[in-house]
Amino acid sequence: MPASASDYLPALQRKYGPAPGTERMVPTALQFLNNSMGGWPTGLNLLAGEPGSGKTAFALFNAAVAAKAGFPVLYLSFDLQSEFLVMKLLCQQAELNSRDLMDGMLDAAALKAAMAAHKKSFSNITVVEADPELPNEKAEEMAREMIAASARDRILVIVDYLQIWAAGSRQFSEFRHEIAKLMTAMRRLALSLDSPVLAISSQNRKYQGEAVLRSLEGTSDLEYSADSVSFLVNVERPVNQGNYTHPDELISKSRSVSINLRKNRFGETGSRIIKFLPSTGAFNEETVLRPLAG
Repeated sequence: MPASASDYLPALQRKYGPAPGTERMVPTALQFLNNSMGGWPTGLNLLAGEPGSGKTAFALFNAAVAAKAGFPVLYLSFDLQSEFLVMKLLCQQAELNSRDLMDGMLDAAALKAAMAAHKKSFSNITVVEADPELPNEKAEEMAREMIAASARDRILVIVDYLQIWAAGSRQFSEFRHEIAKLMTAMRRLALSLDSPVLAISSQNRKYQGEAVLRSLEGTSDLEYSADSVSFLVNVERPVNQGNYTHPDELISKSRSVSINLRKNRFGETGSRIIKFLPSTGAFNEETVLRPLAG
């Protein structure tokens, strides 16, 4: 006989009921997103933006926040080397200038102190230089091993980024079918682990730099399969500059960006202006004040 709704109540109590000394919410790096979604929810969460908008920096920022809360983090990088990502993570968390670090210009004592201060939380983060042909089953195996070794029963999985992963395991002649296949696999992974997957997505050229769902590159399945979709947008680009930002400004100047939650199965959507400092990779959620147009 099919189960009645009341038959599910004990399971819901075990899964969602409060327990002393435990925290199930995997926190995001922004209070705006925590208020909107209750932290990173179980399911597939997409983060999109144009090149240089700070997507990887934002993913690392969220990895650090989750790790500090005691959650294991599996960072699958299909784009950058692990050592470089950890360097960016250290500069971000210790507010160190990444260019100075790479040039050997930082004070040795300050660098040593920064490493000691963040060693504990960094131990919760596993950065993997993933081969684009990585099987979904291997990703799940790594995630389950990390959960088993931690004091938590959930994990944050970060995919940087999904179009490269999809291209690596090509089976179909059309790329949109590869994207759809990977989306299904990642959402199944999230539900199997009862954990959030945060995946970085590129945007198509037509709508690059805009916070619109049709800008997601590959297929409309990205829009429909994801549980949440957020965009990072550079709001300080001059109107006559189009989609171009000078390279020097991308890596040095502090600027205002907007985090735009355009899809949210778990609550309201909305936007928030935040500050991004590329030299350290840090974000500041304080409201950015701008003068009214005269």
